Amino acid sequence: MTQTFDIEALIKLRKQTRAISDALKVQASDYLSTLALLIRPQTFFGEYLQGAQRSSGRETQHHFKELKELYDRIASAEPFKLVNELEVPLNLISTTPELFPLEYDMVLSQSGQTIRITSPVRWVVGFNSFDLAQFRKVIKDPNRSSAELYRYVVHYLVLFYCLSKSPGMSRLFEGLRFPVSFERLKDFGDLPFCVISSPVRSELPDESVIRNSTQIAGNTSFEELVGHENILEMNDEIRQRLLLTIEGL
Repeated sequence: MTQTFDIEALIKLRKQTRAISDALKVQASDYLSTLALLIRPQTFFGEYLQGAQRSSGRETQHHFKELKELYDRIASAEPFKLVNELEVPLNLISTTPELFPLEYDMVLSQSGQTIRITSPVRWVVGFNSFDLAQFRKVIKDPNRSSAELYRYVVHYLVLFYCLSKSPGMSRLFEGLRFPVSFERLKDFGDLPFCVISSPVRSELPDESVIRNSTQIAGNTSFEELVGHENILEMNDEIRQRLLLTIEGL
């Protein structure tokens, strides 16, 4: 990994990173679309969804009650401060899952400058038409529409609930080497998100490289890097598991 500022080496690493990231995202997106039927909100909420058939199942009542408790706790707190009640029936504009870039802030130690870092090998799962970057903009907008903010909160909360209640989905992704985790992200309060990671590790170079790169580019954003060595160090979990199975036999 680049620890000193070498423009040619950095350009090469960025090209490799983009190629690797694009290939991994295509694969992760394919897995997600194939398994999307396993996380259909209709399965959990039934008649509580707009346009759904009526049912009297206790399970759907239980799921909706839990969702409402989550909503009441999270939506009323910072940074959302929504006064809207959870509407019944739920009006979900989109239920097609999509991958959005995972971003976070890094403060450079010398200058104190905040740099927005993007991971090329991890993504946040959201519903189509509910872009995570736009969600962040809505939250920070002092003139934001409470109706628009409500839609974002509800859609991400419904998706989290469906995924967290589908342990089989997590096991499938784990077996495909794209593990699923649930994380809270800065700027989004206590709202939990589903994050899909790839089997390849990315990393940041020395701060001086980040500082020089952003100064040349004239912006405050940087992408973690993936190189040839990161591919070589990939772990084969099945191989490791089988070796442990026969150890001592």
